[in-house]
Amino acid sequence: MRINKIILYNFNSFEGLNEFDFSCQTPDKNIILIGGKNGAGKTSLFLAIKIALYGSLAFGYLGVNPYYIAKIKDCINFKSFQKKTVKASVQVNLSLMVEREVREYEIIREWDCTGQKLIEKHYIMYNGELLEEQESAYFQNYLHGLIPPGLFDFFLFDGEQVGTIFSTNSYNTYIKNAVYTLCGLDVFEIVRKYSANYTGRAANENEEEVYSLYEQLKNKVEVLEKKKGDLEVQMKQEQELLEQTKTDLIELETAFKNAGGITKKNRKLLTEKYQESERLKAESAAKIKIFMEGLMPFFIVKEFSDKITSQLDFEEKEEIYYYVQQKLNYNEIKLTLNKSRNVDEKTIDSLMDFLLSKFKPKGFKEGTQLMHDLSKEGKGKVNAMISSIEDFDTQEMIHLIKQKQTASDNTAEINRILKNAMTEEDNNKFIEQENLLFKKKDQISQELLDIQNHIDKIIDELQTTTLQRDKAFQKLKDTAQDKHVFELSSGLTKMMSALLSKKTVFIRDRLETLIVTALHQIYRKDNLITHVEIGEDFQFSLYQNATYEVTELNYLMKNLGKEAFASMIGKEGKKKLFELYGVNSMIQLQQAMNFVDGHGSIELYKKIDLSRLSKGERQIFILSMYWAIIELSGKDIPFIIDTPYARIDAGHRKEISEKFFPNISKQVIILSTDEEINEEYYGILKPYIAKEFLLVNDEAQNRTSVEQRYFFER
Repeated sequence: MRINKIILYNFNSFEGLNEFDFSCQTPDKNIILIGGKNGAGKTSLFLAIKIALYGSLAFGYLGVNPYYIAKIKDCINFKSFQKKTVKASVQVNLSLMVEREVREYEIIREWDCTGQKLIEKHYIMYNGELLEEQESAYFQNYLHGLIPPGLFDFFLFDGEQVGTIFSTNSYNTYIKNAVYTLCGLDVFEIVRKYSANYTGRAANENEEEVYSLYEQLKNKVEVLEKKKGDLEVQMKQEQELLEQTKTDLIELETAFKNAGGITKKNRKLLTEKYQESERLKAESAAKIKIFMEGLMPFFIVKEFSDKITSQLDFEEKEEIYYYVQQKLNYNEIKLTLNKSRNVDEKTIDSLMDFLLSKFKPKGFKEGTQLMHDLSKEGKGKVNAMISSIEDFDTQEMIHLIKQKQTASDNTAEINRILKNAMTEEDNNKFIEQENLLFKKKDQISQELLDIQNHIDKIIDELQTTTLQRDKAFQKLKDTAQDKHVFELSSGLTKMMSALLSKKTVFIRDRLETLIVTALHQIYRKDNLITHVEIGEDFQFSLYQNATYEVTELNYLMKNLGKEAFASMIGKEGKKKLFELYGVNSMIQLQQAMNFVDGHGSIELYKKIDLSRLSKGERQIFILSMYWAIIELSGKDIPFIIDTPYARIDAGHRKEISEKFFPNISKQVIILSTDEEINEEYYGILKPYIAKEFLLVNDEAQNRTSVEQRYFFER
């Protein structure tokens, strides 16, 4: 199969008529190189080919439905809607080997979206003549058999997305289907299923009725299974779209923050924080000011407060003493005492001295002046001030000063953030984009829910119908007269199963060898992956060479257990140990190893967890697997790759340029930026390049033009 030409008319950013001639003149020039900056329209070529070949099946839909119509409308160039008639189309010209003859076909899909209603027309032309409806259906069946829609992405390799192949548990089904289809094993599977279901025609009216019921139920089961499969494909696509939308939201949020954007919620929080900081700053400043203007001078001389208190107390006692001295009259006391009896003057003097001594303060000296001489109110104020000084909390004041500083810093930082924030207009643009993405996310989530509900209903119906079919089959088998035909179909089923099993084993073994061979050609690390084992259901196990001491193997067996140990060294490693110890089972091997207490080393394998490979290593492994599958199939199918070096380091890019692209297929279409296939790798690929194209995007017009060259001239 060859893609000879792609013609786009008003498709995505390709305004008007745009033509790509992919024809190759010489066998040694197998590469079509298409360059373009990000957003120039490279991925649109992927989509155009897929839609041209499969129509609604390109998106996992069984027919034209509102979802498919919406996707096609999104693919029509926006400027087309500014004209009286809205028209767009994609065309792919193919060369196909049909019945040992190379035939030329043109596949065309046209759309008219005038007046909001989308009308699709599909044409297939052979040697310039339009195929009739029945011939067109035959061709579509042939094309779907050659490259089924489910395997189309297998040949349109996206370097950015390829790592996801092994990120789910269903990767083995994907690879198994690809290998079965490309290697022709699907024919064996079809014959096996057909012979298993065939029971021969019934001979009488009763058997005809049973047979008719069985056929109806069998066909209904097949239709339901196909619907279920198609819906699961659609669900996977919608889930990928949902994940991409979530990623777009995260990227938009990051860009919004980097540009200084502030959401309404965050702006409100900042405003509240600013007001609270201003309040704390004002309260703290007021309290600090009161302290500075009132208490601080007295707090500075706090050490004199005890002396002042003592002096005030002394002066108070001194005043009392002078007051008592003034009130005690010598003559009045003498007169009072002599009324009852005669008292001499000496006794009166002693009494006077005794009474005055009770009020005389310690350290009193006659004739001294009062230092403060305060009134009672003045003393109260001084004592109150001293009490305030003694009760003053220095830690509280320190806390107030720090609180004021922190509040000042907060208000300054908030002012800076608000000053550097984007304008209201730009802010609203971001919010508008975010709302659109949220709306898209909600819409996809609802679609996923609807699809899941549909799948659940189909599963319930499928279970019921399958049970009815099986009962009808059993009844038909019990009543069938022609036992020989039934036995013949049963024998054919067994034969097909045996052939399929034998062929599958051969293909798995061959694929293991081819993958390792391809890895050795393009991978620079000799001992990362040296052995590959593919399970019955195409699960991959990767191994590297490893040398073990005998004692190490003993410990591994004991610490891991038999099953985990066997998985770690692989089937080939287990086979080597069986031969070395002369045993036939893991139990025997464990017993034999327990009795070995020797030294020496054994060359075996160590399992590598595929998920632990770096993204670049995983992409190189997958490229090697693709190469091996295509070589194993012997099919002449184009290999299309977008962002070829997405995860690959510079060292391996050279190996892939020299060995992979020139050899993987007779037609290799590469879509790249100038940062991937740069001037160095372009020089390596140049001898193998048949055609070059450069997609130039006019951002102002959102229009892509096509030039007959690549980024670099040589």
